[in-house]
Amino acid sequence: MMRLLPLAALLLPAAAHADEINHGGQLWGSIQVTAPLGDNVFATMDIQPRVSTPNAATAPITIIPPVISYRVNDNLIASGGYLYAYIDGARIFGLHEDRFFQQFGYRIGNIGRVGVRMQTRLEERRRSTGQDWNVRVAQQLLFALPLGKEPGAGPTAVASTELYWNLSKADWGARKGYDDLWTFAGLQVPLREDVAMEFGYLNQRQRAVNGRANMNHAAVIGVSFQLARRVRPPLVVPTLPGRAF
Repeated sequence: MMRLLPLAALLLPAAAHADEINHGGQLWGSIQVTAPLGDNVFATMDIQPRVSTPNAATAPITIIPPVISYRVNDNLIASGGYLYAYIDGARIFGLHEDRFFQQFGYRIGNIGRVGVRMQTRLEERRRSTGQDWNVRVAQQLLFALPLGKEPGAGPTAVASTELYWNLSKADWGARKGYDDLWTFAGLQVPLREDVAMEFGYLNQRQRAVNGRANMNHAAVIGVSFQLARRVRPPLVVPTLPGRAF
């Protein structure tokens, strides 16, 4: 019996630590439209509704007005835009976030048939519960594996991880350092040349507040449309860009 006590002492902190994570379930949607403005310039608009369990920390609706992107070459795309998120409206009435961002999506190379892509984004954020602007950087690493004989001719398996890191604090709750970690695995399926759908699972782990961390488990369903002629993405097929915000 005495020999079991040290083992129990080790297990109890682990159990307590596990209880400190709040697990929430979500369903994320995305409807995205992309329109070319020129040979290398295009605009993208995205609407993202979300349905959540009562305990999930979420933004029920995110609206991304036209984001302007410039294709520097087949390996690099530069973008900039604005995002509006209505956050947790059922719990704090009128809570919303305004966010401006600048980002670069770039191709790293290939490992066999697996394409490797990265995206770096700088964000300037302010919420309605404060006056300060928070500066945050998001770094994404993405792997894409075409499942058809030719890239783009069939489904593409996609896996990515994205780290969010605050560079400044704000009076509405943002703190310097680690903020979020998003991990995604899914499938992008072209329905025709100008329409694609994406299905997958997203794990979102947010920083701990007062010793309690939120972890959201989300099923992702997205559809993207391209207007007029086809907009060529970087050589690595990206996931729907809006979802990563």
